[in-house]
Amino acid sequence: MHENDLQLLNWLSLSEEARRANFGQVLRYFVSPLIPIEAIQSETATIGTQVFQTYSARLAGQQFIFIPGQANVQLGWQAGAAHLAPSEWFAQTKRTLPVDQGLVWATQADVDQYVDQMTSEYRIVNMAPMLVAQTPISSEWVLQGEYETTTGRFNGNQLVGRQFLAEIQNTLFRARREQNSAETLESAHLILQAGGRPDCYQVFEKTNGDESELRQTLRRRGFDLVSVDQYEWLKGAGSKTLWLSGNHLPRPTQRQQMPFGLQATAADGYELTQDPLVYKGGACVTGGRYSLEQWLPEAPAYESGIQTAALGNPTLQCYYRPAITVTLD
Repeated sequence: MHENDLQLLNWLSLSEEARRANFGQVLRYFVSPLIPIEAIQSETATIGTQVFQTYSARLAGQQFIFIPGQANVQLGWQAGAAHLAPSEWFAQTKRTLPVDQGLVWATQADVDQYVDQMTSEYRIVNMAPMLVAQTPISSEWVLQGEYETTTGRFNGNQLVGRQFLAEIQNTLFRARREQNSAETLESAHLILQAGGRPDCYQVFEKTNGDESELRQTLRRRGFDLVSVDQYEWLKGAGSKTLWLSGNHLPRPTQRQQMPFGLQATAADGYELTQDPLVYKGGACVTGGRYSLEQWLPEAPAYESGIQTAALGNPTLQCYYRPAITVTLD
């Protein structure tokens, strides 16, 4: 495996056989030997208008997608509202607010200042290749493995499997007896969620929502939270526009769009990053008189200022996306 082969430009020129071999080497050297690896499959991913083939694998019950590295990726914003049409600067929502509440903009300078205050600094970075979870997880859950209902076998963290096997089986038995067909089942210590394959449930252990403990748990298993740079890369693929869809206010059908075949968090959900002071995404926090306020959280560079003190707030939806950064030293 050569580091350059894991960079997007070289990755595109490789044969399918070579890409598959490189992906196998990534799994071999960067995934903990204690993590079950299953369901390796080809994936189609996009970066802007570029469509390319990559691979994914199920690691401990969750699908991870390989994203090649790329040099000189543009992140952040700090360009105000200059690229928006003037008609979009002051467009208002249906939400009416008293004059003394929320923001009131009078000039383009007001709008420019707001956009720059609510987005991260413009920067150019080199993005390393990475394995990243396709679906984000609630910050109060830790994925411990999968339970197969047909075989009664638990795949994943065997300590957790032995500790909670009876609870898993009792929860499923009760659901069948009550004819509960919900995709998510809850017990005293666990969340069982219908997995990506039939007769299989992902098993999440409930946590206290402590971010530092969550990150320690992930790192012990060879994963980590995404960095701020990685979040913006995964959300916008280095797009030179304010939103992935361009520099006009997005349409409702474009809400929560994600490149690389990734799934977005729930509406108004925040994603944790390696920086405990930076939560990405989330909801409008400034009143919402203007359409721009409502749509800006969809921008990859958006930073609302919601910080660690908010973790544990039961009204705040927080998620995380486990990742493995692939660096050859």
